[in-house]
Amino acid sequence: MLITTTNEIQSMMPTARWDRPEQLYGYLEEEEAVALEPLLGPALYSHVIAEYDRLNNLYGDITATTVRPTGKAKEDARLAHADITERLDQIKQGKYRETFVTPEPGEKDVPEEDMRTIRLIRICQQIEFYRMLSHKAGMLTVSFNEGGGMNVVTADGYDPAEEKRMDRVVKDAYMSAGRSTDSLLLFLEADAKGPKQFTEKWQEADAFYLHKDLLFQTARVLNEYLDIKGERMAYVALVRDIRFCQNTYLKPRIGGKLLQAVVDYANGGTIDHSPLTIDHSSMDTTAEADSSLFTLHSSFNELLSLLRQALAFYVEARRTSISHINPFSASSSSSRSSSSSALKEETLARRDSMTDAQQAMAMACQYIEDNLDALGDAAVGTPIYNAIRAREAQEQREAQDADAAHRRMCRERMTQNRKKLFTAFPATHIRPEHK
Repeated sequence: MLITTTNEIQSMMPTARWDRPEQLYGYLEEEEAVALEPLLGPALYSHVIAEYDRLNNLYGDITATTVRPTGKAKEDARLAHADITERLDQIKQGKYRETFVTPEPGEKDVPEEDMRTIRLIRICQQIEFYRMLSHKAGMLTVSFNEGGGMNVVTADGYDPAEEKRMDRVVKDAYMSAGRSTDSLLLFLEADAKGPKQFTEKWQEADAFYLHKDLLFQTARVLNEYLDIKGERMAYVALVRDIRFCQNTYLKPRIGGKLLQAVVDYANGGTIDHSPLTIDHSSMDTTAEADSSLFTLHSSFNELLSLLRQALAFYVEARRTSISHINPFSASSSSSRSSSSSALKEETLARRDSMTDAQQAMAMACQYIEDNLDALGDAAVGTPIYNAIRAREAQEQREAQDADAAHRRMCRERMTQNRKKLFTAFPATHIRPEHK
């Protein structure tokens, strides 16, 4: 569990009053299993849980609302929660200073690795708590007991919340959970590009930001071809569709060898490790070699753009909706009446997307056919290469057959002309027949 204290709950919702946070453990555990663990992956999730216990024991508390001593001894940690009079006396004696346990400048006694871990844990806590609140707010407002069934929960000194205000709280919690989820992915993505403190463990998760086996490796690349509002979670949700479309629509058309070469080029921007080869020994000058390499890069860059465009349309055709649906929109009669028209629009959008995808795929295949030699060895053995070579072989056979037929016809005409030549003379020299 990543939320075990009242301080942690109040740091995310200051108006909350939970004297026993363990009452929420069941709901929080559900959100950890459903939402948080898939984002982190098994290895990183286990690491975060272990670090949560270690940091709490080390610093006494890791919430942004908690003050702690400069030192790390248990006695200093006890003073953080001591009586205010005792705390002020310690401050006057210079043995204690109030400070927040936050990964910000000024916390020189906190290791940088601990600061980043604390930041990661807090983001995880926000996802877990706000998702729980958006999903379980209704259940938290009622009581279920043996004698009276379901009752409304009230407290002295507090007025019951109006239904409209309750809906607003649920909506705000849902939006906060979404923002926190995107913040988590951005934080881990930045870590993967920088210190790499969590990258090795995060690689096991489906939400890992870099998918080197796909033409759309990151959310940023996908957003250039498909409008996902720059949201990392939208990319995570589409990864399976991207992989399915890439293997189902693109791979059979252009071949696995060429597709892998394009994917390798997309990952590194180079073709040094692709199956392409350039025979520099047969080239006379360095300028000629550089020109050939430039042509190779240009061909792959253009092909990559065409394949990404086709893949984006295929993915769009598989999306469950053509726009972002607000889960908190009122299910009024007007919204129900417009559901059929929305379904019709979605059907038309899917059909148009599939048509655009097929057209874009045809353009990519035509480009491969027109630039087969420029793509080098990676295109050898692919379906388009084999089809072209088969067509060329068929054309060659047809040309040979036509040439053989022409030669045969010429021989037959020569034979006929020869016969006509000898039969045209008068038979004056023929001997008379003797009786």
